[in-house]
Amino acid sequence: MPSFPRIKLISFLLGLIPFVFFTWSLFTFSINIPWLDDFEAPMTIRAWFAQPDWFDRVKMIWFPNNEHRIVTLRLWVMVHYFVFHTLDLKALLLTSHIYIIIIFVLFWHNLPVKNRWWYFLPIPFLYLNFQYHLNTFWFIVSIQRNLVIGFGFLAMYCLSKGSLKLFITGICCTMLACLSNSDGLLFIAAGGMILLTKFDIKKLGIWIGVFITFLILFFWNYPSMGSNQNGLIYLAGHPWQSIQGFFVFLGGSADYFNEQDSKVRLVFSFAMGLLLFIIIIGGFQRWVFVKAEKKYASFWQRWTSGELANKHQLFLAGCLTFCILNGVLLALLRSKSGPFVFLIGNYKIIATLAMLLTYVLASHLVSSNFTMKLVLPVAVLFWLSSIITYYPAIKNRKEFLLNDYQTFIHDKQGLGFSKENVKKYELHLMMVQMLDKGEYIPSTK
Repeated sequence: MPSFPRIKLISFLLGLIPFVFFTWSLFTFSINIPWLDDFEAPMTIRAWFAQPDWFDRVKMIWFPNNEHRIVTLRLWVMVHYFVFHTLDLKALLLTSHIYIIIIFVLFWHNLPVKNRWWYFLPIPFLYLNFQYHLNTFWFIVSIQRNLVIGFGFLAMYCLSKGSLKLFITGICCTMLACLSNSDGLLFIAAGGMILLTKFDIKKLGIWIGVFITFLILFFWNYPSMGSNQNGLIYLAGHPWQSIQGFFVFLGGSADYFNEQDSKVRLVFSFAMGLLLFIIIIGGFQRWVFVKAEKKYASFWQRWTSGELANKHQLFLAGCLTFCILNGVLLALLRSKSGPFVFLIGNYKIIATLAMLLTYVLASHLVSSNFTMKLVLPVAVLFWLSSIITYYPAIKNRKEFLLNDYQTFIHDKQGLGFSKENVKKYELHLMMVQMLDKGEYIPSTK
């Protein structure tokens, strides 16, 4: 094995390749033109100044977008506007990707200490791929997901520790994840699982009390849940489709086939999801239980002593719980839309995280030589394949938005809206007014 300085240099230079390419792609293909729900950003600015009363402004920030509270996004838009006096969707999207640094640091701290540089090397290739390009380049989806993942993973890290300050920080981060997108609510269950596993009854009681109050406020005057109820009704008559959907979702990182009617996509993704699930269950069983059988007389004794799992195991378990609950929830509520709904682009980031977390879990059970000889080549191939498969769609999306923006300005339709809806919501008038005031400067190339 090479010396430590050489390991550090080699892994750093290799790891820079996907990081630099991903960053270049972000700057090149992200664009300051709204599409569909992206109009939430200029509408937030307009609604803010239309409400002179501060209480009404707070209600506007709190009001749901469809079935999501997007408080953090609206606040981010308003802070950016007050600082720069302009709306720049591209700048907002770029800054939201700072979360990648956070999760990379968290993964680094939860890898085996010995030969950590080698274990870390596949991570940039596995995560900075273009499978989930919709989540990367679509403004509102990107910011919502990025904030949920960043705040949520940071919360799991804080809860896996023992200090009171980090516990309070974990509560705050979980709330921010919840107020970024509705799937952030799943971190409430994941955090409770961590505290229960630690047998920290006092903090668990505080956690439950705080989030019962929070959920009452969260669901106050919430939109109708009719579509979710229809999904549950469908589940009762088609349980196998939900089971299939869960594994297809979990294995979405194996989807390299763009044809919507290709059953190959479902087979590959299902097999990948099943494999990940088996590794997760078997890996935790071996890592958590087998090595401690001689030290503790019983499971109960180990649990009540707070020694059931260490901080690394708790962090990974919390983050994987979030990914798995995402799959369960979608399988319960979206199966009626068909199996391919689980492979849409903005879901794949969760599948990619599940794959990455499974790798970090497995790194505690396999040697660094195994990682270098098998995992790293697969990770590099995985990354290159994502470029070959999805890069044309990324380029086409930018060209489409540039052309559609011209249609929107001249024909008062486009960017996801019909002429009737553009007139109904005064979208064209709003954008023209912002253009005249210099509050919005669209991308031109």
